[in-house]
Amino acid sequence: MSRAFGALLFVVWVLAAHDAGETGSACIAALALGALGALILLPALGAARTRLRAALLLLAWLLLLALLVRSAATALLLSLPSVLLPLLLAWMFARTLRPGHEALITHFVRLSDGSEQAALPAVRRYTHRLTALWALLLLALSLVAAVLAALRVPQGWLALLGVLSPWPLPARVWNAWVNGWAYAVPVAALVLELALRRRLLPEAPPPHPLRFARALLGHWRELRAP
Repeated sequence: MSRAFGALLFVVWVLAAHDAGETGSACIAALALGALGALILLPALGAARTRLRAALLLLAWLLLLALLVRSAATALLLSLPSVLLPLLLAWMFARTLRPGHEALITHFVRLSDGSEQAALPAVRRYTHRLTALWALLLLALSLVAAVLAALRVPQGWLALLGVLSPWPLPARVWNAWVNGWAYAVPVAALVLELALRRRLLPEAPPPHPLRFARALLGHWRELRAP
């Protein structure tokens, strides 16, 4: 049930963010941000130990959005997730590359395929490099989103600060990236890697997208804190 509700919140977030980006509607932007806040807090809302605290945080977030719905801050808040979320994911990958730590994708292989598979030298090299590539890709996505958010007119970061954009970008360009290409690029990278893995890493079991998706969902909590 929580996964279905989470999927619904994600759809609301994507559609409302796209509409707000096209129309500039502060109300639709607030709806998008409210759905995103609920989506982020959904795991905590589903756990009895953290439910009350998460509910209070969500209520405070919704009240803040209601207060800011008519201000320029709504446009600023709407542009932040496209920068901060990939940056957070990049950090999750990059922090596991430190000496003495197991690379995130190596850890995922250990959880999904067993310690023997993860211990193979070829698998360790491949998954370590792949973890680094994903960290760089996600960092690049965050930087592109930040540049577009700054240059966008009329609701870009520079415009909100009263600074003329040196290269004014129409809202549709920012919207196409944030609500289209920002999702398409990592999906395409994932599909390409799965397609090439058989050739690049013959030691690994044949990749299967559905099996990968089930393993990712099943081990998500362990991956957040490897």
